[in-house]
Amino acid sequence: MLSSEPFTSGRDLALRMNAAYPHRDWVALLAERAGKSRDFVEWHLQEDMAPPEALSRAASELLDEIAASNQSELDSSHDFQKS
Repeated sequence: MLSSEPFTSGRDLALRMNAAYPHRDWVALLAERAGKSRDFVEWHLQEDMAPPEALSRAASELLDEIAASNQSELDSSHDFQKS
């Protein structure tokens, strides 16, 4: 799934964030980026409804950043292999 696809639920958002940020406290990253408390974020991650706009926007930004970082690493390794 692309980060540009809307999150269908808090659980959907959680699955995508967990896949993108393994072994990191992405809940804290998400709370900080959204300007919300950790409790607020954790509650919405458990719900089967679309997350609030602030969480969706923050998650999309974080997922876009990790995707750009991964692409940059791929480009760098490809350039290294050429030389």
